[in-house]
Amino acid sequence: MGADALLGEEGGAFAVAQARLGGGRVHHAMRTVAAVKRAFDMMCERALSRQTVDGVLADKQLVQAAIADSYLQIQQFRLLVLHTAWLIDQSSTKEARTQIAACKVAAARVFHDVVYRAMHLHGALGVSTDTPLARLWQSAPLMGIMDGPTEVHQASIARRVLRGYSPSPGLWPSEFLPDKRAVAHTKYGDFSS
Repeated sequence: MGADALLGEEGGAFAVAQARLGGGRVHHAMRTVAAVKRAFDMMCERALSRQTVDGVLADKQLVQAAIADSYLQIQQFRLLVLHTAWLIDQSSTKEARTQIAACKVAAARVFHDVVYRAMHLHGALGVSTDTPLARLWQSAPLMGIMDGPTEVHQASIARRVLRGYSPSPGLWPSEFLPDKRAVAHTKYGDFSS
């Protein structure tokens, strides 16, 4: 292999890899939506089907909370993925790096949380090989590692987000109420009486 086999410019491999990985991360996120939706559907069916001594699981407040929390996480994650895909369509993976990293971090969390709740609600059946839940659960830790450790993406998100902010100009935070009251008093006078 000689210099004529070089793809892109010399030293630019990381940029090429990152451009390719961005789309892959969104693809993993889309597959995560499908996987957690499957686990959620199983959880809801089980809650309505499983009889206990005093009724079905769906009547239990803790089960209802698990279903509600899972529903919320899935919907929030799904909208994040859709928004990220839309941003990529509008610009590029480079312009949507923060959102792509957010999808990667959120995918690991929603996968872990929803699959755990579904597995837990199924009891021993949930950890057996008689449902797909145990296999999904084995995949949960991988979601936090593949495409780079979650912590690296969290740091990347924070750095990009913080670029849109600046330190407070003085000793106190810009929302320090005594300073705001003093400005209002100077501008509008004393209306306390």
